[in-house]
Amino acid sequence: MESELRARAESRLEQAAAELGLADPRPPYRERLRKLRESDPERFEAAIRHYEQVVLPAIAAGDALQAWLDYGAFLTGLTRAELMVVDASGRATKCVPPIAPRALALFVPAETTVAPLVALAPLEPSAAQQATLDLLVHRQLS
Repeated sequence: MESELRARAESRLEQAAAELGLADPRPPYRERLRKLRESDPERFEAAIRHYEQVVLPAIAAGDALQAWLDYGAFLTGLTRAELMVVDASGRATKCVPPIAPRALALFVPAETTVAPLVALAPLEPSAAQQATLDLLVHRQLS
């Protein structure tokens, strides 16, 4: 039963992202979870439990992208992050659903020592979106 739920949820998430021209949104979350596992195993276990008990059923049954964004908010909840959307021109605004096609969505923490978490990214980011990723997420100037 759990494997069927997981497969259905993953398929719905992939399909929802593809329909908007977005890349697979899971790798940045996996990286954040890996860091959490190393730095705070107790919170890591809580994040995994939350994913299995809340997120998987929500993705499988409802709005997959919104459930995914809600999980990102859960993961970044300790850093008081805001969900921002960067359009192709590089203009950033607070995220207001629904997500636009080819949008870059980032959880930007209030604390500048913590890198933003990529919630959703376009398959082919615009030059401005790529510059945003390079500067804020990857901490590269060029």
